[in-house]
Amino acid sequence: MAMAAEQVGALDERVTIERWQPARDAAADDVGAWLVVETVFAHVSRDGAPGRQLQGEAARSGRRWQVVLRDSDDLSLDVRLRWRDQILAVRGVDRDARRRDFATLWCDGRPA
Repeated sequence: MAMAAEQVGALDERVTIERWQPARDAAADDVGAWLVVETVFAHVSRDGAPGRQLQGEAARSGRRWQVVLRDSDDLSLDVRLRWRDQILAVRGVDRDARRRDFATLWCDGRPA
């Protein structure tokens, strides 16, 4: 229980979870949009492992982020996060059985 309380106390940043809502117009052009799912508290840190790659992933350049937040069914590879002036594209979701209430998202960041 103490570990969960410590984790909650570290959720010191507000992030907005967004999901792509596909849509087509009369000409069959993609006119979808990112819709806000919810805004939550999270702990955001720079992934300090340069060159870290998720299994099967191509090499990338750019800034990598680790985001820890309370787990929910909304967390998957088809969401992105908005944090400060960054868009964080989710590249991986880790769920640790020892910390059932939390998920770790591995993200690539770019300016919003």
